[in-house]
Amino acid sequence: MTWLGDSRADSLRDALEFPEEAARHSGRHEVVDAVLARGGERIAVVVKKVPLDLRQRLTTPKAMRSLATARALLARGLATPEPLAAEVVGQESWYVARRLEGAAQIRAWFLHRDDPALPVPPFPISFERVVEALGKLARRMHDAGVFFRDFTDGNVLVTEKAGQPVLWLVDLNRARVGDGSVRPVSRYRDLARPGLNRSEDTNLFLSSYFSPGPVPKGALGTVRLLRGRIVVWDDFKAFARPWKR
Repeated sequence: MTWLGDSRADSLRDALEFPEEAARHSGRHEVVDAVLARGGERIAVVVKKVPLDLRQRLTTPKAMRSLATARALLARGLATPEPLAAEVVGQESWYVARRLEGAAQIRAWFLHRDDPALPVPPFPISFERVVEALGKLARRMHDAGVFFRDFTDGNVLVTEKAGQPVLWLVDLNRARVGDGSVRPVSRYRDLARPGLNRSEDTNLFLSSYFSPGPVPKGALGTVRLLRGRIVVWDDFKAFARPWKR
């Protein structure tokens, strides 16, 4: 089944064009630029294709979860690329969102911070300003009832507006959206996800998150401990399941 706004299309496959030179983005699953033909419009989009496993066949495919989450985020005033369609196509589920032209992963700032020899981020926005914006985003997200569960620096995009960073959430299928505020233990699990490898950077992130109040005692240590466990677990998964990378 396909959703295009509030209308239905006969086939998402027929509505999409994949130019040979289309960009393919890094990630576990295929994410590719395409063009969506809708009525008289030709919309630049990004398509995420996820193979259907047994769990998705028995429950809800990831593309449909991404679509529902995107709509919930937008309803709560949280930025994510405009959701346009979701459908099961053959042995995959496809999620389609409007392409953010010129967007960069927040990871670009984090990598350059750790190694200045790496490419400079594409926008002249300081690392500190980006980290502060990330902390504010995380707080708004949690207060709005969103436990993202995959709040990594690969799943936050950055654009620029009037010299300020604008942050967008992507890769939404793992997120959980509730009616109330996110509980503390889940908040800390999200806060440990971004790839901030220095204590001073994590403290800046937490200061922005807890503003205007102080950072709670023990918060930095808790996030650093959880971050260490995440890194070890991710390294183990990369070794044990190389085909998923």
